[in-house]
This record gives sequence, C-alpha cells and structure tokens, in this order.
Amino acid sequence: MTYIDEINPHREAIDRLNNEIIERIAERQREALAIGAIKKRYGKPVVDKSREQAILDNIKAKASAQGINPEALERVFKEIIRLCVEAEEDL
Repeated sequence: MTYIDEINPHREAIDRLNNEIIERIAERQREALAIGAIKKRYGKPVVDKSREQAILDNIKAKASAQGINPEALERVFKEIIRLCVEAEEDL
C-alpha cells in the first residue's frame, strides 16, 4: 500500500465531515435568524450574554468528554456564535 492509498480514505472522510459541519452551521444560522426575528418582534436585544455563556459552558464540558481541548473548541464556537449574531443583526 502506498502513502496516497493509505491517506486518501482519511482525506475523503475529512472532506465529508467538513461538508456536514458546513450544513450544520447553515442550519444553526437559520435557527438563529428565526430567533432573531422573534427577538426583533418583542423588542429584545440580539445578544443574550447569559445564554451565550451557558452554550459555551456546555460546549466545553462536551469537548472534555470527547478528548478535545475545551478552550480551543470554545474559540471555534465563539466564532460560530458571532457569525449567527451578525446574521441576526442584519434582520
């Protein structure tokens, strides 16, 4: 077996996973936009710091359970949250 033969299945799996992650982020953004519309209708602010902190705490706990660096995953989710907040602010 060659290097390429051995590595390609893993690269294909990563490509598939990347596509799934993009789909899930798009789905998350759609849900955030729905929430944003409700917040707007009720005159509520887009950002809810207590909810955001609860999400991040949950993410870090789950990261640890999966053997992922919690602080690194927190940074990733902060960016995902920022992406969604920006979309909500554009409503």
